[in-house]
Formats: sequence, C-alpha cells, structure tokens
Amino acid sequence: MIKFDDLDISIISFVADHPNSTVTDCAKSLFNPPTTEDLQKKDSMLRHRFKRLSLEKYLLESKEQNHSIFRIDDKLIHFGPELRFMNIGGEKFIHENLVNDYCILIYTEDGVIIRSLDKLENRWK
Repeated sequence: MIKFDDLDISIISFVADHPNSTVTDCAKSLFNPPTTEDLQKKDSMLRHRFKRLSLEKYLLESKEQNHSIFRIDDKLIHFGPELRFMNIGGEKFIHENLVNDYCILIYTEDGVIIRSLDKLENRWK
C-alpha cells in the first residue's frame, strides 16, 4: 500500500487537472526547473512515483506516440469543495481545518484519505 505524501497528492492533482499528461509535463509544472539538467533530475524522480501510483491503479497509464500518458482512476479519487460531496454515515462530515478548502478524497485498501489541496498549492515552486 502507498503511504501518500504531499508529492503523491500533488501528482494526482496535476494529472486530474491535465488528463493525458506525461511525467515531464508534471515535472515542469510542479517544479518549474530553471535548467534542462534540473528538469531531468525532477523527471527521473517523478517517474518512480508515477510508476508506483500506476501499479496501485490510482493512475491509469497508456501509450501515445511512444510516450506514457496518464489519467486518474475516478472510481478511487474524488475532488470537491469542503467535502460537500461526501456523506459519512448519513451525517454531514465537517472538519474545522478543511472548511472552505478544496479537497481530495482517495479510497485505499485501508480506508479513505482526505487532504486539502489549498494547503498544497505552490508547495513545490
């Protein structure tokens, strides 16, 4: 099972916003590397993360013109403001640290992960 950290969440969020994107697209967007060498380092690091997320089926990989492109599995990953889209036991779920935040919800084998995307914005720049 994956232990999701901020980078994993950022990757999933990027791919959700940019379906059919490549690892290099993500590296450019998340890190804005100043040189080609920096881009190659970030790209290499992200490839391992993408592979792991793909093996666990959170990212779906396909080939297009000899490039791997990715999209999210929308059965396992959901987005929404203030978790309004989520019903837990028939009651509205409210968490004071997530009020007014745009959130991601990820279904895992062990349960559910909920994170604020607002708090991750600009984290990697």
